[in-house]
Amino acid sequence: MTARNLLSELRQKGVEVKASGDDRLVIDAPKGAITPELRSALAAHKVELLQILKSEQQPAAPVAPEPIAPAPPALKTQAPEVVAAPVASTKRADEDDSPAGLATEEIRQLEAELIRLKAEEQTRRAEFESGRLAAENALRVEHERRSQAEAESSRQRAEQEKQRITAEAREHAEEENRRQIAEQELARAEEELKRMRAMEDARRADAEARLRAAEEAHRAQLATRRQAEEEQARVYSEEKRRLLEAEARKRAQEDELRRHAEMRFQAVEVEIARVRAREDARRKSAGDARVLAEQTAQRRAEEEARRHAEQSALRRAEDEARLRAQIEAQMRAEAEGRRQVEDEARRQAEEEARRRAEEEASRMAAMEAQRRAEEAARQHAEAESRRQAEEAARRRAEEEAKRRAETEAQLRAEEELRQRAADEARQHAEMEARIRSEVAAKIRAEDEARQVAADSHRPETASDQTEQDPLEIERAEVGELPAREVSGNEIVEWFDVGIESQSAVLSEQHPAHEGLAGLMQDDSGGEFHAVSVPEAERAPSAVSAATLSQFTSDQAPERAAAVAELARSGGEDAFRHISAAFDDQSAEVRSTAARALFDSQADRAAAFTRALREATPARRRKIGAAIASSGLAQEAIRNLTGESRDKTYDAFSLLFLMSKAGEVQPLMRAIEEHPNIEVRLAVVKLLALSGQPDILPAFRRMAVRGSLPPEVRSAVMEAIYQITSQSPADAPSVV
Repeated sequence: MTARNLLSELRQKGVEVKASGDDRLVIDAPKGAITPELRSALAAHKVELLQILKSEQQPAAPVAPEPIAPAPPALKTQAPEVVAAPVASTKRADEDDSPAGLATEEIRQLEAELIRLKAEEQTRRAEFESGRLAAENALRVEHERRSQAEAESSRQRAEQEKQRITAEAREHAEEENRRQIAEQELARAEEELKRMRAMEDARRADAEARLRAAEEAHRAQLATRRQAEEEQARVYSEEKRRLLEAEARKRAQEDELRRHAEMRFQAVEVEIARVRAREDARRKSAGDARVLAEQTAQRRAEEEARRHAEQSALRRAEDEARLRAQIEAQMRAEAEGRRQVEDEARRQAEEEARRRAEEEASRMAAMEAQRRAEEAARQHAEAESRRQAEEAARRRAEEEAKRRAETEAQLRAEEELRQRAADEARQHAEMEARIRSEVAAKIRAEDEARQVAADSHRPETASDQTEQDPLEIERAEVGELPAREVSGNEIVEWFDVGIESQSAVLSEQHPAHEGLAGLMQDDSGGEFHAVSVPEAERAPSAVSAATLSQFTSDQAPERAAAVAELARSGGEDAFRHISAAFDDQSAEVRSTAARALFDSQADRAAAFTRALREATPARRRKIGAAIASSGLAQEAIRNLTGESRDKTYDAFSLLFLMSKAGEVQPLMRAIEEHPNIEVRLAVVKLLALSGQPDILPAFRRMAVRGSLPPEVRSAVMEAIYQITSQSPADAPSVV
């Protein structure tokens, strides 16, 4: 868009654009008329718009009116008149030849020349002005023509722009319609995903809530017990601290009392010593004064002194006794106060302990009541689930019995056919053996007759005839062999029968040997017996009778323990019982069966492949669910990116078999939540290789989710394309 087109468009919208003196655009526009596109266009064409606006604001040059155009000829007509006057004056000046007249004439000539020059100048200016006006008129006409052309071009461009905008609006509307349809589809898919996820979350939240409630109850019990123990420990430590502080205060008080008593004793002793010293000094002074006194006065003085001493000793003893009594009373009072404080503290502690014991007893009683209620509810739920499971087991047993009856009927029909064929073969063999025995007896009689005749005629040939008899016996034995021999290493066809019918099957698998035994009994009186190689003994079962008896237990843990024991036993019987354990009604038994099958042999993939191949569709789904619930799926997911190639191969094979069995939920959770991107990509490739169309809805829901990393979303999109473009014949299978 050019600057003029932009200015025209703005003026059509009622926007006034002016140029200010400081090279700025002054825009007066209605509200909302200036869009961001127009604002960016104004900024881009600012310089051009300023030039156009300044050119429009300059005053236009005056245009001469049409009648004034012949002005130059008028000036030319006037010029001869102006020049003609000097000629006449010149003629008059010729007549006056005086100097003044010459000067005047010269002035006149000069004035005439000046007028002529001015007239010429005006003529030239008029011509120049007329040329300029003509050029300006031509320029204006050209400018108007160009403006009209630009206006026409602008109109055409506006029309084209309008058509383009209309087409774009139509395409945008169509695109918006398609986008709304896609958003509606995505919204429906999201709603379906949310509904399914809400159901799954509700189920998971319910299970987690029950588990969390049990954990919270257990944690609350532990916390309560821990708090009670801590409270008891705190009370004990507090009581111990108080006792230690009381003992410390008691010792300090005793020390203080003892110190005060010692100080008082020392003061009394000092006072006694002072009194004694004063008394001694007084006595000494009295003795010195009364040296010359009489003995009576001296005795009287001594008696007085002794009396004073006794009184002082008595006073000191009384003071000491009074002090002792005060100290003893004070110590007794303190001991009594201490005893009262200790008794009060002990009483409060016993009261607090009794109150806590009562609260603990009431709380434990409430918990016990709640536990009993929960136990009763759980037992009721278990009884209900057990009843339902028994009902389902009874139905399955009836179906199994019906199916087994049909199988046994078919087996009986086949066995009758085989028995009939065996009877015919045995009769044919018996008849052939009887004929051969009769022929052999006849030949033997003839040989005996010939031998008797030969003995009578040629005794020397007896030894030769004896050597020929074994050859005849061997020839007879060869002739007595039946037409069809039964090899001891012949593989008997295997049927999946119960434990109770194994003996019947074993007895039915050897009709040929029974025929040979009958043949030997029939020919017991003869000299020759049928010879056959005995069949190899059947290998005893590696599964113990105790383990087999646990399979019929009503307790799921016992059945699970029996299945776990089978993994250590190994063998064909163990594999058959482990496979049958996948039909158990307990999820614990099925998970243990998956673990046992995983640990039963080194080639884990081959074990699960065989179990899935020989299983019914219902058992296949249970095997896949057992792989997920036993934790094998999580271990295999962790081993997808391990360093061991064997573990990686086993993990990939196990997860592939699980997905083919219909269990893909652990793999979907790994794609959504696993922290390792390589594991996510490996699981996406594994599900894509499985080729199951059931995972397409889950992959489509993942593709529209924004929480997946870009590389995982790209892998999911490639898997969707691979599964949708894969024909059913190309899909891999485990069968």
